[in-house]
Amino acid sequence: MAKHRKARRTAAAPAFFAGATAAISTALALGHATNATAATIPTADTVIGVGGWRNPTSDRIPNKFEGELVQPGETFVGVQYPAELPVDPSVAAGQKPLGDAVDAASGSVLIVGYSEGSLVAERYKRGLVASGAPNTDDVAFMFIAAPFVPNGGVYSRFPGLRLPGFTSTGAAAPSPYDETFVTLEYDLIGDFPAYANPLSLANALAGLVYVHGDQGPDNVDLETAPKAVKVVTSEAGGTDTYILVRAEHLPLLQPIRDLAAATGTTVVVEPFVGAVEPTLRLLVDMGYTDRDYQNADKPTRFSLITPPDRIIETAAAMKKVAPKAVAPDEKPAEQSEPEPQKADEPESKPSVKRNTLLRNVFGGPKGKHRADTTPAAEPEPSRQDSATNDPADNGTTGTDSDTSTDEKDQPAA
Repeated sequence: MAKHRKARRTAAAPAFFAGATAAISTALALGHATNATAATIPTADTVIGVGGWRNPTSDRIPNKFEGELVQPGETFVGVQYPAELPVDPSVAAGQKPLGDAVDAASGSVLIVGYSEGSLVAERYKRGLVASGAPNTDDVAFMFIAAPFVPNGGVYSRFPGLRLPGFTSTGAAAPSPYDETFVTLEYDLIGDFPAYANPLSLANALAGLVYVHGDQGPDNVDLETAPKAVKVVTSEAGGTDTYILVRAEHLPLLQPIRDLAAATGTTVVVEPFVGAVEPTLRLLVDMGYTDRDYQNADKPTRFSLITPPDRIIETAAAMKKVAPKAVAPDEKPAEQSEPEPQKADEPESKPSVKRNTLLRNVFGGPKGKHRADTTPAAEPEPSRQDSATNDPADNGTTGTDSDTSTDEKDQPAA
């Protein structure tokens, strides 16, 4: 059985492995893992690598995970096979070289297959199980960017796919071996959408360019990278560990970022792209069964219909990431206070002026409109006008009329 990195130099490897598995399971019970655990990269005395397309010598396998896949003191053996397209002939041709490498190895063996090479390793594993020679104490498997991840691999999405040179294997076959599946989020090969969501499919297609190639897993520090982890015991007795390495950005937006970098406009473009990305990511993720990766071990076929519950979940999540809008009833509340003040002031002043003007022009009875005015609103000329226009009403002179008018005004005030 392959040991895990932190147990590499201890004598109690089985006990530590069990403890590490329990620790991961506990972390999963509390929520999906966002930080690497110590037991993510298995180790063995001999690491046998099977490279991907156009890597017939498999010499690029040790570069995976920032060169941490093969540790000092471990022996690396690269399997030589065609590594060409179509894949079926290359996978068949890789069986004997891989078998010979395993037979020649001493001690524990970790078989690592990347992309097309993972198909070589999966077929070899199935052959071991069928032959009745599991040898589970000495052999373990690690699949990187594999198309047969039960919930995500493109072969698992289309188990009946039959194209010339491309025959689907379906989901990974259960086995008594310990197996580790490492997938980068949005990789078309290992993280294919479950539903016919155009945005999800376009994003996965971009992921084939930006995520799936050697540069993807080569630049991942598996010990510290944000990721979701699912550990299960397969029906055949083996321990399967599924790891989804989180993507910092959507591959769909990477061409825009690349163009901005090439033209020196990143400082202008990035704020807009960054503002759109959270909402766009929710729409992209709607094309998957979940992003917690807690159903990674369940074979899931591709469907043309997105389940209603996924649409509802996405709509609810979008409300949280969308900018908070001001509620419609908040605006009137803010404007309701000043409005009466503005309306009252212009109404009272024209009323005073209008009443005074009518009295002055038409000679209305003195003091008739005093209840509608204040003493401050009565200008001095109004008393003079009253005395001039109608001095005979009180039988006094103009001077006496002024005094009489003031006296009559006093009670009204």
